[in-house]
Amino acid sequence: MLIRFLIICCLFVSQSVLAVEVKGLFEAEVTTRSQSREDRNAALRDALVIVLNRVMSGDAVKQDPTVNTALDNAAAYVDQYQYALVSGGQDEHAPRIMRVSFNEETLMELMRSSRLSIWNEVRDQVLLWLVVEQFGRKALLDTAQHADVHTALQQASRLKGIPLLLPLMDLEEKQRVAVKDVLSAYPEKLLEASKRYDVPAILSGKVVRTRSCWRSEWTLNFNSEVEQWALPCTDLSSNLSAALQSVYQRLSVFYAVTPGGVQAGTVVLKVAGIRGMTAETNIKAYLHKLPMVTTVKWVQVEQGKHVFQLKFSGTRSALQAHINLGRVLREKGLDMHDNSLLYEIE
Repeated sequence: MLIRFLIICCLFVSQSVLAVEVKGLFEAEVTTRSQSREDRNAALRDALVIVLNRVMSGDAVKQDPTVNTALDNAAAYVDQYQYALVSGGQDEHAPRIMRVSFNEETLMELMRSSRLSIWNEVRDQVLLWLVVEQFGRKALLDTAQHADVHTALQQASRLKGIPLLLPLMDLEEKQRVAVKDVLSAYPEKLLEASKRYDVPAILSGKVVRTRSCWRSEWTLNFNSEVEQWALPCTDLSSNLSAALQSVYQRLSVFYAVTPGGVQAGTVVLKVAGIRGMTAETNIKAYLHKLPMVTTVKWVQVEQGKHVFQLKFSGTRSALQAHINLGRVLREKGLDMHDNSLLYEIE
């Protein structure tokens, strides 16, 4: 029993590391030509586009009528903004960086009235295996050796709201994973090496430096599906931002919820294998972090199973898919007596 308790505790230590709260979702930086009213309003509109594109899901965010109305009056959603000179700029007419912070509550109210879905700030990290090719040589990403690539990755991660997790590349991993494994058309070895991180999404790719630009190729493994794409030669920051925008589009379709646009409901979960108060608390915390779930209530212990009542937005089948993706609980079917969902600790 003690071993079982320790396994459960360790499982949730791992889970709490991989699911993170993404900070700054409602903040953005844009470049503006001056501090004039016209340029300021244009910059605020650009900043709002960035924010909406990292919290909303849909093929045409800017085509939504509610969003269009908001973009035409972006200043109404601003908490504060400030200017900073672009590096190297000296005179008053030099371009400036505008840092904008939008009011989260006001924007959330706006988004709830649109037809689009919202992806909340608690997001699973995406494991990234990256090969860097330059000067005719290929190597796995080294944060010191490839500092420019690493910096651009961090910027793209913040810009798109995608939390990235880089592999440890310790001695064991260096012996198991080589450049050819990341680039292979048969990813079994890479997927096996990724199991230690217990993440739902695995991104692998290659960025190639030419004389004046960077091109890239990518593969995303998520929810038992594989998506591949390539990006043409652009500057490094633009290329990596476009890559993570593609990742955002794929993940947000799964995780985002439409408030008021889909049915809301209540469901009962019965979970077997919970031992002790700590494990019970961890299970409750895990369920509450699911993006569709609004409330979690522990009810009782029934025939050795802990009973939880969940309120959620969306469909019941989508909720089950979210729970199954986390690999924390194993689905065991349906209790025909009360239509509750049966699970056990993985």
